[in-house]
Amino acid sequence: MSQSIIGREILRLDCIDSTNSYLMRLAAEGAPEGLVVIADRQTAGRGRRGRSFQSTGGLGLYLSVLVRPDLPAIDVPELTAWTAVAVCDGIEAACGKRPKVKWINDLIAENRKLGGILTELALNPDGTLSHVVVGIGINVSHKREDFDPELQDMATSLSRWLGQAFDRDTLAHHVITALDEMYRHFPHDRQGFLSRYRADCVTLGQPVRVLAGNAATPAVAEAIDDHFRLLVRYGDGSTAALNSGEVSVRGLWDYV
Repeated sequence: MSQSIIGREILRLDCIDSTNSYLMRLAAEGAPEGLVVIADRQTAGRGRRGRSFQSTGGLGLYLSVLVRPDLPAIDVPELTAWTAVAVCDGIEAACGKRPKVKWINDLIAENRKLGGILTELALNPDGTLSHVVVGIGINVSHKREDFDPELQDMATSLSRWLGQAFDRDTLAHHVITALDEMYRHFPHDRQGFLSRYRADCVTLGQPVRVLAGNAATPAVAEAIDDHFRLLVRYGDGSTAALNSGEVSVRGLWDYV
């Protein structure tokens, strides 16, 4: 078996502002591809569109991975979808149950948010891709009261889903192993991961709201295209392929 890329070196921290921000700083200083940073607690954990990600000490798995793929920067969003499949693989290997994915980056268990993925990139002066940092946050040991009040009805954790305590180090091992296996196939086995992402995605077939600025337009999520974009159909019959616009799914998280 060939040597691992992701996880060859793992840096563990007690507390950091954000594993993504910290690893982006290390990457700019020449940190090696495959470096993984894991923190027990984040003081400024982040999600997509500048949202915060609650990162309480001792309760979640908060890790980031540095990769330097040879591909155009425009294709980097696909890595988020590939990562979602890999993280589902890791969780399934660790606990025997497979979560779902809400397009494009949220992990779902029993219609509640189990975790999320944040992908960030840096460019070289000539506009080519320098590096990518993929951050993963998974709620592991949270009880309902451990979440902020506004999250208590929309978030869950592995321990709540499984009905028993779960070890974060075991989860980290399986997630890192799955990420390494995924990266060996990236970006060549697109069709294989595309079919798996479609199978994991709970968004398909659902009424959604497409959020752009302050506007929220109702639509129906119909398919994932060959570039992991979400194909939606609006009420007037027109269609669109969404790259990174945020989609809210009715029926999840108290959306009605």
